Amino acid sequence: MELTKISPKLHQINPELVQPGQIWEVRRQVLSPLELELTAEEKQYFYSHAMWNFLEGNAPPRYVMIVKEPEEEIKEDPESQVISVMLLSVKTQYLNSKNLLIPATISGLEQDLLAETWNIVSMLVCNLLRPVGKRLSREIYDMLLDIGEFEQGLVEKSPSPEEIIAVGLQVGSSREHHPEFDQQELDWKTLLEFPVALYHVYKQATSEFDAVLLLKQLETGISEVDAAEISSMENVQISLNQWFQGIIETGWQKFEDVFGIFSATPALEGWRGVSGGQTQDVEGEMANIKALVEQIETTEEDEILWNAVAQLRQLQPNHLALGVRKVKLLDFGGYEQTPVLALTVSLIPRENQEIRVLLQVDSINTTLLPSDLKMLVLDQQGETVLESTEIQGVISIALQGFTGEKFSVKVTSKNFSIIEKFCL
Repeated sequence: MELTKISPKLHQINPELVQPGQIWEVRRQVLSPLELELTAEEKQYFYSHAMWNFLEGNAPPRYVMIVKEPEEEIKEDPESQVISVMLLSVKTQYLNSKNLLIPATISGLEQDLLAETWNIVSMLVCNLLRPVGKRLSREIYDMLLDIGEFEQGLVEKSPSPEEIIAVGLQVGSSREHHPEFDQQELDWKTLLEFPVALYHVYKQATSEFDAVLLLKQLETGISEVDAAEISSMENVQISLNQWFQGIIETGWQKFEDVFGIFSATPALEGWRGVSGGQTQDVEGEMANIKALVEQIETTEEDEILWNAVAQLRQLQPNHLALGVRKVKLLDFGGYEQTPVLALTVSLIPRENQEIRVLLQVDSINTTLLPSDLKMLVLDQQGETVLESTEIQGVISIALQGFTGEKFSVKVTSKNFSIIEKFCL
């Protein structure tokens, strides 16, 4: 994959015209604010057969419902603004309790649509083509979001079938899952979120590059800057305990902002839970969630703990028992490195000020990691106390400690080495 510079040739849409509740058709050409060149292998990796059919015009149009207006913080760059949308499908045969049918009489289109309440996607404004049909009423819009929030574990109660039918939507009679359809729709999530991830990579990389240039200027051209101050700038200690209060240091991002296109793929987590593709009623699912939370809160075994975390994240991604998870893109000081690597730190608070930690290093743009890549945990004296193991293409280390303990994480290969310092 080759990223060069911001491309000036983007499809222009006035962000003020993009409003929640609108239905938009998706472009058949994936646009990015970066001039992007994918190799044949990368195209095969990122694009499924169904995607190719769509991009080549051999499949029905795709639609989305606008969930969130474009982000104001990048207003000066309207073609690169990020919006949140709910995926809509013309495959109405997959109706169930989370995929609701929007009749054509409501949408104003020539066909019914399936609203995937569980599948909220981040995408760039430039990949919208045109608004179609009617803007959904606030009542219907709120209903779809309420059901989606229930599916994500953000609320305890979902609207009843009677309430859903009352606003004109149709709901399935069971919670039957359709794993093949769900995976196909996650592929579409990949298609739309991939340019967003690239944009974040570009912005992060340029920001860190500017910081490196500034540091070099300080080192070589400003004599009154004390060398110790420069050294402290290079070795900032991250206070992990503050993450639980929402205090996050610059450079650390939400997992979904970096791995959003893969966030529902448990295979890319350090430990992978067993995915329950079987049909499960509401009571059974709640019992499963309760059991997983108990495991997370009580088990002393790392494998059991992080397997339970991976499984709970599939069922209720925002459950409080999941703790905090943040990601930082690794800056290797100018070395040419094909994979764009990221360090993920997951924290689970326990009793008596104990904190369980899972460290992971993986790539956001390829499945292959450097063969000599290692991750080490160092004590305060710089001695190695833990070394990484690789599980399904992800380098990871699980550890535990108590509030106030300090350690460092070293990511290294023959071409580069970087250290991040932490305090629990």
